Amino acid sequence: MKISRGQNIHLVWFKRDLRVFDHAALWEAWKASCEDGGCVLPLYILQDGVLRAPDSDERHWEFIRESLNELRQRLSDLGAPLVVRRGRPVDVLNDLHQRHKLSTINSHEETGNLITYAVDQSVAIWARFHQIPW
Repeated sequence: MKISRGQNIHLVWFKRDLRVFDHAALWEAWKASCEDGGCVLPLYILQDGVLRAPDSDERHWEFIRESLNELRQRLSDLGAPLVVRRGRPVDVLNDLHQRHKLSTINSHEETGNLITYAVDQSVAIWARFHQIPW
């Protein structure tokens, strides 16, 4: 996927919802990109804090790897290849915003543990500061 300078970027942050079908956040990003001529940028972030959380297990991450491979293929078929990054979500989003000037961030509301809740709170603060609707 080639992103043109000045093009509206509608980021879809995939969390636990690694699917294309019946994905409201993905649908909202596609709809916005059709309306403004922008593009959809699908993103998954591997977070070390979540990887090492007490409720995490290798079998869980094996399932996620398989799901990411399938998601990558389905998104590629739609013309929007999945971007996978590792790090703190605020840092990853900041890097992408500096490179591409994100127009919106779309994701499902997190229903995980206190770690992922705190991550969402920090992303909300970052998005408000940068005036990016989430």
